[in-house]
Amino acid sequence: MRLISIPGGILLCNLIILFLYSKAMLILKKKRYMEGLLTKTDQQMENLEQMVQTIEFTQIEMQVVQGLEDGNTALKSLHEAMSLEDVERIMDDTQDAVEYQRQIDELLGTSLSSEDNDAVLAELEELTNAQLAAEAGADAGGDDVKLPDAPTTEPQDLEAPVLPDVPSTEPAAAAAKEERTLLAA
Repeated sequence: MRLISIPGGILLCNLIILFLYSKAMLILKKKRYMEGLLTKTDQQMENLEQMVQTIEFTQIEMQVVQGLEDGNTALKSLHEAMSLEDVERIMDDTQDAVEYQRQIDELLGTSLSSEDNDAVLAELEELTNAQLAAEAGADAGGDDVKLPDAPTTEPQDLEAPVLPDVPSTEPAAAAAKEERTLLAA
């Protein structure tokens, strides 16, 4: 007898050919039962995967809710630490400081009158002439240097400028330069 080669059904075809019909039916039933088991197992695996995903998502949701609760608690404690009156007082103080700075800027930014401007230009010309004369005298070997006269009028409506405090320590760059000169000597 010759066996027919059919993929996945060699034994079944051989049994049918050999007239073993009842055994062929038993094998077909087993095949369908196994396919049913595989289908059920696949469905159960899919259900398990969905459950795991649902659990993971629920855990993430719980973390988000916990984060919101923590944030709400932190905001409440911050609100207790700072009242609305404190914020209003700080805003008023800031506005006053801005207004004061604007007034200072206006005072410092006022322009000179035409008389003051002429006096400044004349003094600049005297200084320039004196510098040129000093350079010419130094070239000629003379030691006499003519200095400009001091102003005789008082400045009008000028406040003393506010200068920053003098630093009590040397800058790092100057200290490093001094150290290099000491090392070079």
